[in-house]
Amino acid sequence: PPKKMREMGFDLVITNAYITLNNHGEEAVRRGIHQIINYDGAIMTDSGGYQVLEYGKVDVDPKSMAAFEQKIGTDLAIPLDRPTGFGLSKKKAKFYVDYTLKVSKETLDNSEKNGQIWIGPIQGGEHFDLVKRSTKALVSDGFEMLALGSPVEFMESYEYKLLANMIITAKKQMPDSIPLHLFGAGHPLTIPFAVALGCDTFDSASYMLYAKHDRYIMEDATMKLDEMAYFSCNCEICSKFTPKEVMSLESQEKINKIALHNLYAIKAEVDRAKETIHEGRLWEYVLKKARSHPKLFETVEVFTQNQQYFMDTTPRFKEKAIFLFSKEDQYRPEITAFHNTVRKFKSQKDTVLIIPDGIMRPFYLSEEYNVLRKKFDKKYGDVQFCQFNPFLGIIPLEISDLYPAAHYVIPRISYREDEFSEFAVTWKKFFTNNKFKIAYLANDKFLKHYAKLLPKKIKIKFLNRVKK
Repeated sequence: PPKKMREMGFDLVITNAYITLNNHGEEAVRRGIHQIINYDGAIMTDSGGYQVLEYGKVDVDPKSMAAFEQKIGTDLAIPLDRPTGFGLSKKKAKFYVDYTLKVSKETLDNSEKNGQIWIGPIQGGEHFDLVKRSTKALVSDGFEMLALGSPVEFMESYEYKLLANMIITAKKQMPDSIPLHLFGAGHPLTIPFAVALGCDTFDSASYMLYAKHDRYIMEDATMKLDEMAYFSCNCEICSKFTPKEVMSLESQEKINKIALHNLYAIKAEVDRAKETIHEGRLWEYVLKKARSHPKLFETVEVFTQNQQYFMDTTPRFKEKAIFLFSKEDQYRPEITAFHNTVRKFKSQKDTVLIIPDGIMRPFYLSEEYNVLRKKFDKKYGDVQFCQFNPFLGIIPLEISDLYPAAHYVIPRISYREDEFSEFAVTWKKFFTNNKFKIAYLANDKFLKHYAKLLPKKIKIKFLNRVKK
């Protein structure tokens, strides 16, 4: 029940105003939605759009539905839209978008100024130009909050990448001051992605729908209860029962027990996402989560291809070191920001020296630097000292303390030179912007690959390992 959800820490719930109208009618108007569902927190009401998606139509018009939502005192209301779903032709999707925009504007224009927040429903499905147009129009109309429609069908088809592109398309058209809600995306698998892409709230009836089919929500999967032998969760259900004991319960009690666990699993994932933000590790968590399913891993490309978007929403400096694991991490916002700095770096030296990064950071505090400084003592003033690694690229001595150049951890393994395109761009820019005549490069397989790309006028000398 909603009261239990409140106790668990859910401060906002969504319910269906269309179903409320059919089941309670004038009683809901008289008592108000908060009393009807016995919940004292914020309530969002869907107006029947999901029923339109499922059944094609509902027996109420948008104007009457909006009036009902106002009368029952919902806190956040959604106009009766026409969801595009997944798989519609461009022509039909455009018709649905146009209809939704028309109805939404009329609803907002005719709404009472009673403290209610009307949410503009973004439609367009996989037609991203329609998503873009829909979002821009709703922002222009003055909606204080937007919601992205139709994701359920995308997730049921495992089209996570399409959904991610829908979200980021919408977010790019919205000011940061307008929150974005994501319909039907409350599974632990998708929550971190929704958060990382910029969704502020999301809902899902999966906890109950899954329970009705004996499906048990886990951190990175959904299991059939009769296939399980143990619970790894310690919620109030899993700590008292075994899977076999839950399966033996009377039907409704079994459903209630599974549903309650599923709610705990969803809440735990929301809290994990919040904690990773607090720790500055959301990117790392998303990539870890992406490996839960091959189709989910496809969404990583959305992150790596939208570097500027994530740079704009990521703190420039953090208190903790970042973890770098695989080639995808060369695109994380902090790394991209550092590459951009190095690509503008200008040196007055005519000689450059580049060696692999070491354990001691920043570079100017390392023993390797002290050894090299003595070795090149006579021409010290003419040498631009640098380190490198495949992720950050070239790390000039002077900015080797700039975050995250001294604040990262990477595995000491071999990396394929052709998998680090950001390194290649920085390498080219660095040597184009500076007029080096001599390049001392570590006798390193990775560097030797890039040495071939240097201008022929630069004299290359390879260094053996620096001896302390």
